[in-house]
Amino acid sequence: MFGYVTADKPNMLIKDYATYRAYYCGLCKTIARKYPPFMRMTVNYDIAFLSLIAHNYARLEPVFDNERCIVHPVGKKFAVVRNDPIQERIVDINTILGYYKVYDDVADRGGIRHRIARAYLKGKYRRAARKYPELDEALRKCFGELAALEKANSDDIDALCATSADMLIAVGKAACPDPDENLYTLCDNLGRWIYLIDAYDDMRKDKEKGAFNPLLPRDGELTEEVLDKIQNKVSEKLYGYIREIRAAYDRMSITVSEAPLSNVIYLGLRARTEEVLESRGMKCRKTLL
Repeated sequence: MFGYVTADKPNMLIKDYATYRAYYCGLCKTIARKYPPFMRMTVNYDIAFLSLIAHNYARLEPVFDNERCIVHPVGKKFAVVRNDPIQERIVDINTILGYYKVYDDVADRGGIRHRIARAYLKGKYRRAARKYPELDEALRKCFGELAALEKANSDDIDALCATSADMLIAVGKAACPDPDENLYTLCDNLGRWIYLIDAYDDMRKDKEKGAFNPLLPRDGELTEEVLDKIQNKVSEKLYGYIREIRAAYDRMSITVSEAPLSNVIYLGLRARTEEVLESRGMKCRKTLL
């Protein structure tokens, strides 16, 4: 995942942001218990959102501890979600996702950095995959389909988004006990939103590097006029996905950490969409791997 699913912090109460951050930091602490320190750097707010949703489906109220951060060891203590079965599950899912993303990066771009990361993750991925074989198989299939579409230089944005949707449905199914149609609908549209916003965000970088991007024109320059047409098309789709996400969320029974989760759904997705659209493909999101 790419780190786009975040809260709208300026419109968040301090106590709600503290809860939101506690999920993120709790995942970091859980990773530290399972893996070497380097793996902590794979934590992102996408999986914090996934943990929030999963705690609701599990009807599991998190327990908070006060701990220090490894990055700020002499700072004051702050709230973190204590390690629990949901946090453990999310960390394993993140490990599987991370491996497939790096595997895809090696296939697309090669490079020693991605190859080292793949080798580093391989053993950890295998342990996690043994616990979630259905998720592993689903992600292998989806990444294979996505690679085939990209190799064919497909401009079928709906097919590409649909593959991303299938990935996130598989992730939601693995993360949440007793998943239902509302969860599948939310994950479907969120997966489409993530793929499309990432493609738009990466346009100029991909244009400069000659990398695949389904939004780029097959011939001609990326002029302001062309950008306007792409932006209008992308904007309509992104806001349409957000409407479907909100509708599915409204049908859910949300009883655990509702305030930070609702902030992400009702404010965070829209705020991030506006930020990326305004950048016009120039502000690329960076991830560790």
